[in-house]
Amino acid sequence: MPRPWDPLANALGGLRDSTWGRIPTHLRPLIWLAFSLSVLVMPWFGDTWMRMFFLVGLYVVLGMGLNVVVGLAGLLDLGYVAFFAAGAYVVAILGTEVSPSVDGTVNYWLLLPLAVFVGAIVGLLLGLPVLPLRGDYLAIVTLGFGEIIRITLLNMNDITRGSRGLFDVEKPAVGDFRVDNVSEFYFFIVIAAFVVWFVTARLRDSRVGRAWEAIREDEDVAAAMGINTVKYKLMAFSIGAAVGALGGAIYAPFIDFVAPQSFSLLVSINVIALVIIGGMGSTQGVLAGSLILIGVPELLQFRETANLLGYFGWLGDGINALIDGINVIPALDISKLPPAEKWGEQVAMYRFIIFGALLVLVMVMRPSGLFPSRRRELEFEQPTEAETARGGGID
Repeated sequence: MPRPWDPLANALGGLRDSTWGRIPTHLRPLIWLAFSLSVLVMPWFGDTWMRMFFLVGLYVVLGMGLNVVVGLAGLLDLGYVAFFAAGAYVVAILGTEVSPSVDGTVNYWLLLPLAVFVGAIVGLLLGLPVLPLRGDYLAIVTLGFGEIIRITLLNMNDITRGSRGLFDVEKPAVGDFRVDNVSEFYFFIVIAAFVVWFVTARLRDSRVGRAWEAIREDEDVAAAMGINTVKYKLMAFSIGAAVGALGGAIYAPFIDFVAPQSFSLLVSINVIALVIIGGMGSTQGVLAGSLILIGVPELLQFRETANLLGYFGWLGDGINALIDGINVIPALDISKLPPAEKWGEQVAMYRFIIFGALLVLVMVMRPSGLFPSRRRELEFEQPTEAETARGGGID
């Protein structure tokens, strides 16, 4: 029996297929190349815009790392912020003069691989005790792990300076060139995103990626087929954690201040939300999710955006007039739309409600996400057909 939202869901899927599916295969790499080269134009924007682009790129990196754990291996990790914090604190503790435990600073290019290695070790340490857990139990344990790391960092005053944090973090430098402004950090995160994309894409298409997908579909069957589930699950945790630590190692010198308050559960929620909304197992999905959940709320707070929305004030006035008519009913009291310059502030204030509504909407209408991988989308479609066929056989 068709569901009420099926026409709209099919329209969204058809829109994507009509735009991308009709493009000849030999032209698709050129389109990706053109999109990739467009990042060179963005530094012409102001620092406020570049900060937004940097944050979008940062969450793209984090999303691709979590995609390995959740999208490929099927391990629901709600403590991903712990690896992000590990990378940031390795760079901050060893790369600042105010560190209470280390004298002097270490070169950033030595700290970067060290942070990635430490992140991988932390992921391995998390993976070992949670190997027998699945589904909701795994999610709860990883969530607790993220909070344990944050509270530990808060109480280690002799190493992390607790809530006072660490500042004046060592910046990346090559000779006399020093990565010190927003545009330069933007290029840095773009390069990191391309490297992570290349590595994760090769892993996804390799024997390791196929093993992860087998574990995601049915761990018991995968083990019966001879796949070493312990090995591959630990590998997924370690690689995802290493990517998260890479993001933290770039974020620390960019923000120039590292404190436990920056690594709350909200970071993990943002990353998991953008992966689910964008489409698990897909790089395009991670990019789309990051633009929607990170870029749009930031964009709405810009003065230029408020000025642009001001041209559509007539539309807001019309909606408010309609709301006034509805509020005539005594039982109803619907709030009016705020002025255009207040929209960004309102979105920031109610972002959790908006994120939750988007998650529910996507899960109902597009369970595989907006831009899932083709294999992932087929996995969502085929079980329904199999169940229908099985049901017909019984009748």
